[in-house]
Amino acid sequence: MKRILFLTTIAALLAACGAADTSDLGQKRAELERLKASYKAVADSIKAVETWLTEHDSTVRRNLPVITAAPVEAGVFTHYVDVHGNVKADKAATLYALQGGRVRSVHVKAGDRVSAGQLIASVDNDIVQKQIQQAQTGLELAVTAFEKQDRLWQQRIGSEMQWLQAKSQKEQAEAGLAALREQQRLTNVTAPFAGTVDDVMARAGDLAAPGIPVARVVDLTGVQLEADVPEGYLRTVRSGAPAKVIFPSTGDTIHNASLAHVGDYIDPANRTFKVTVNVPKAEGKLRPNMLSDISIRDFHADSALAVPSRAVLQDTRGNSYVYVLDGIKADEARARKVMVARVSEYKGRISINPVTAGELKGGERIVDEGAKNVTDGLTVRIAN
Repeated sequence: MKRILFLTTIAALLAACGAADTSDLGQKRAELERLKASYKAVADSIKAVETWLTEHDSTVRRNLPVITAAPVEAGVFTHYVDVHGNVKADKAATLYALQGGRVRSVHVKAGDRVSAGQLIASVDNDIVQKQIQQAQTGLELAVTAFEKQDRLWQQRIGSEMQWLQAKSQKEQAEAGLAALREQQRLTNVTAPFAGTVDDVMARAGDLAAPGIPVARVVDLTGVQLEADVPEGYLRTVRSGAPAKVIFPSTGDTIHNASLAHVGDYIDPANRTFKVTVNVPKAEGKLRPNMLSDISIRDFHADSALAVPSRAVLQDTRGNSYVYVLDGIKADEARARKVMVARVSEYKGRISINPVTAGELKGGERIVDEGAKNVTDGLTVRIAN
């Protein structure tokens, strides 16, 4: 009996404790909800006050993304293809002796003006000279024999065959003498055209032979530039295109050059094609193989919209866009995404067209530096 009473008492106490614990939990939960509601209300109030102060109190500044702005420029846009070229003279020849022999004398020096066919260097040709003398003697005999035979034939003395043989021997002697004289001419080195002796490589007593240069003659009255242009510009680079040329070695600039020829052959080694640029006379300032920087105009628009290249971004689909700054007030503005199409890019500037007509007309300010940290509709601070 006592055992039963003890167990009943213990059960009653435990039930009373459990009821008390459940009651406390409910109270705490209710209190937490009341505190959360109070905290949210206070936080909303704080945010509202901060927003009002930011808009009305100049001493308070929001933590906004900082960007720089650039204008959308409306006007002329030109694209150039920049390549390196070198000067090629229309007439520049290295002269060689076509027959071997000893150089007897050199008749010019570097810097001398020469005319076409003028003797540059004489090569020992005594053997040929003796052969010419022998041929001349044979020709005189053949001419005399033919003249006598011709007189006899006119008198119908002798046969026609004898007359033909005498005539043939005379003609053969004339041809042999002409060949020897041409050989004699080839032993000497002459100027192929009028120009200036640029260099003399041979001296009296040197051995002259085919393949060994004797002198160089250059005519600078007509020069042009040659350059290799990457294959990607094959459709845009055209003959007659204006070009600007700068010579780094002298600092000279030619603004009114033009493209004379565009090659049709693609070099498989470097995937380029050759172009030729005509330049006006430069009063002797140009030299063969002089290096130059050539800018060939391949795109020009009188009316275009241009912005800094870094201001144009791309989304994951490859579409291009810029951020236009709306509602500029003091140093803050709201960024608005405007989709654009790229037209041409040159030296940090890019020509664009808005996808939706009329969204850009020129003069608008867009996000320049810091555009990657901006999203559509975001308020930003303009640093400049």
